[in-house]
Amino acid sequence: MSTLRSRIEQRLRERIEAAEAAKACAGGKLDLGPLFGRLDDLIAVVEGIRDYSVEPYMERVREVICATCRQDASGRCVTRDADRCGLERYFDLIVAVVENELKHDPGLPQTA
Repeated sequence: MSTLRSRIEQRLRERIEAAEAAKACAGGKLDLGPLFGRLDDLIAVVEGIRDYSVEPYMERVREVICATCRQDASGRCVTRDADRCGLERYFDLIVAVVENELKHDPGLPQTA
């Protein structure tokens, strides 16, 4: 596992666990499988887009990750619809963490 990926995973786990503890969610167990199981793909999506809005990221994530997860042929996902998908619930936070880590990674070329 790369150092960048390890840092991103650690920060996401810490932030999401803290947010979930603060919410004390009773709506069922949060599914983090799509997030951490496909973290490399998610990092690549964020690295390849770089936008001020999260919509382009979400569109690409739906194409790359959701399409091969639990999404049905019509694009619906029961886990997402029930607000139990960690990738969906914390998407803004996830993009922010990944962008921040990419921005501060000494192994990547820095853009202006």
